[in-house]
Amino acid sequence: MKVTIFGTGYVGLVTGICLAEIGHDVICVDTNVDKINMLKQGKSPIYERGLDELLAKNLAAKKIIFTTDTVFGINHGDYFFIAVGTPSSSDGSADLQYVYSVAKAIGQNLNRYAIIVNKSTVPVGTGDKVKAIIDKELNKRNLHPGFDVVSNPEFLKQGDAVKDFMQSDRIIIGVENEEVFNRMCKLYEPIKTKIVSMDVRSAELSKYAANAFLATKISFINEIAQFAEKFGADIDKIRLGIGSDSRIGLSFLNAGCGYGGSCFPKDVSALVWMAREYGIESPLFNAVENINLRQKHLVFNRVKKYFGDLEDKVI
Repeated sequence: MKVTIFGTGYVGLVTGICLAEIGHDVICVDTNVDKINMLKQGKSPIYERGLDELLAKNLAAKKIIFTTDTVFGINHGDYFFIAVGTPSSSDGSADLQYVYSVAKAIGQNLNRYAIIVNKSTVPVGTGDKVKAIIDKELNKRNLHPGFDVVSNPEFLKQGDAVKDFMQSDRIIIGVENEEVFNRMCKLYEPIKTKIVSMDVRSAELSKYAANAFLATKISFINEIAQFAEKFGADIDKIRLGIGSDSRIGLSFLNAGCGYGGSCFPKDVSALVWMAREYGIESPLFNAVENINLRQKHLVFNRVKKYFGDLEDKVI
């Protein structure tokens, strides 16, 4: 099958290379000329176990092509994956300008039926907006080739992204009709795993829910660590005691300086923003965020209290 990936960041690059590895013909489009030139030479801008080898293999087999030519990418694909960044705005909301820019370009150049797959982490309702943008551009051209918008969130861990893609414990597909669901299943057929079908909005929220739950586990164990320190208990033993319960598990249950990275802070902030924007009472996610911010100060203050002046010290 012919697939076009918009965006060669962490999600887009891993998705594109892995889809090529399972047999699809992939074109990856990005506006960053230096990055595209680097990828054409078989050099990945990110490190992921096994990614360099798959990149070299599929470049040699001509199963994957990298380009800055958006129209070339649109003319190629039957499936368009939007995998561009959705960074946090100053108010905590997701900045969707790159998603909407891709949608506009698709509408300006689409001339046949295609499935638009939103891989980026986006607020609920973004699929509707993407559809409206494409429709608007097609109407300007008086063309109606037909298309469907799908939500297919990623669940990749940094360091294990290739494994997570190729051996995923589930694939979520948010669709509005069975025919499109079947086409998406065909795309992922070489990956033998559970495919969970739902509507687009539920799929969009599922990604936020998953990351917020894991962030909540981290803030929870850090809160319990405060009790453990006060009462002379061992937080590592407590972790083992509760994490051995199969309903809870040990993953993401390590006390420390809190969560960070490119996803958890952004996604929890986006949920807090959504709650505020739509009048939803959500004290839990506010607490998760506040505990995480406090935890960073607690760790720093503890180090400062122990060492005193930190100037010129290597820790």
